[in-house]
Amino acid sequence: MRSTSRSCSGVAAVDVAKASGMVCTRVPHDARPGRRRTQVWSVDAMTNAVLELAGYLAAERVEKVTLEATSDYWRIWFYLLEAADWTCSWSTPGT
Repeated sequence: MRSTSRSCSGVAAVDVAKASGMVCTRVPHDARPGRRRTQVWSVDAMTNAVLELAGYLAAERVEKVTLEATSDYWRIWFYLLEAADWTCSWSTPGT
């Protein structure tokens, strides 16, 4: 059977909470071919902060963004990243 999965070179995930999101990126390491660089940091759930994150993800050549949320707090992240030309997927714990 043929696999339809696709590998991405740079990915990001956002664990969404009410007032912020914990962002994790894994991108190719510039100085060490074949290795990855991981960063984890908090971003406020405010319009300017999320749009700044969108610009950062583009600069890091991230290809896929996944949001994880247990409530409707994902909406600001989804709509602002989508407006910045990102295709986001989201998941809820237990699904």
